[in-house]
Amino acid sequence: MRDRLAIIGSGEQAVLIADEAKKMNLETHSFSNDSSDRVIGHSDEHHLVSIFEIDKIVTICRKLKVGGVIATTELTIDIAAKTAQIMGLNGMSVKVSEQITDKSYVREKAKTVDKLRQPEYVVCEPGHTAPMVRQFPVIIKPTSLGGKRGISVANCQEEMQDAIAFANVNMPKEKTKIIIEQYIEGGKEYSVEGISYHGCHDIIQVTEKLSSGPPHCVELGHMQPAKLTNEMRSKIKSVISQLLEAVCVDNTTSHTEIKIVNDDIYLIELNARSGGDHISYPLTELSTGYSYIKGSIEVAMNRYRRPRLDSQKQRSSGVLFVAKQTAFLEELFQRCEEYSWLYKKNQVTSELQEIVQNRSFDTNYFIYLADRDIPAEIKEALQK
Repeated sequence: MRDRLAIIGSGEQAVLIADEAKKMNLETHSFSNDSSDRVIGHSDEHHLVSIFEIDKIVTICRKLKVGGVIATTELTIDIAAKTAQIMGLNGMSVKVSEQITDKSYVREKAKTVDKLRQPEYVVCEPGHTAPMVRQFPVIIKPTSLGGKRGISVANCQEEMQDAIAFANVNMPKEKTKIIIEQYIEGGKEYSVEGISYHGCHDIIQVTEKLSSGPPHCVELGHMQPAKLTNEMRSKIKSVISQLLEAVCVDNTTSHTEIKIVNDDIYLIELNARSGGDHISYPLTELSTGYSYIKGSIEVAMNRYRRPRLDSQKQRSSGVLFVAKQTAFLEELFQRCEEYSWLYKKNQVTSELQEIVQNRSFDTNYFIYLADRDIPAEIKEALQK
């Protein structure tokens, strides 16, 4: 009999996990209450149960004798942790899972991390009047949402009120607070893809980001490996490992967003789950040769084997989203099939759309793969 994995959630990340688990000869069981969800047909069996009905999920998992439980989004982190704990399976601490999606909680814990800088910030409770800010610009965002949802940069008090209204529209009002942070100008954004298991933290890859900048700071592209000096890469690995330890992240993947300005590392946010926008798959596997999704499943099944990664043998991979903010990529997008570096092209519309939050599958994009460096045609387009 095959070992069984419970997948909490049903979106694109669930699809990736179900497909990889099949390669590992695992029987997969997904959970959500929507009969049209994307994971259906990818998991071996889909259970029409609300992800918030933990007792029902546990009952089914016990009957099936599942050997692991895995989260797919911020919303499912706490649910997966509680299910795993009740069943005596490997997973994140429930105490941590209940707080880890709160950006203000992470910022408080991160204060102890040496060489990790943070912006000044204040937390605004739902329905409360916005505080007066001493210095602009600031960035306003919900404390518990990812994917750049509800984010805006404000340059004055009036813009801040509009930004708070924008955040309110994008968040579950019953529990989400708003965090107002000093906007860190200049520099470049990155994300750090990690795996934590029984107190050990492996940094698998560092991703360089193409950002729209203000007002919504949407991610328009991801490139691996990030162009960094060996010294900076080592510094990032050390600092992020310390951060994961300080926040008590364990038995999960992680996606930590940072900004580097004049060699200083600033924390943007930490997510105790795999990165979206094609980062966890296929980019990380293409660039490192290591299946990051497989690693996340191994953690859930309590059989993780730490990878041996050779930074000198990495390939160049990336995804670029073709939207109004990246209209300079449209010409290359139309002829990218001419080049051997094309891994995948996705066209959903003939007209360029404006992106106001991360949208990894329902917009135009192309993924590239090259032996050592970003292809010359892409470099040229990015310089326009």
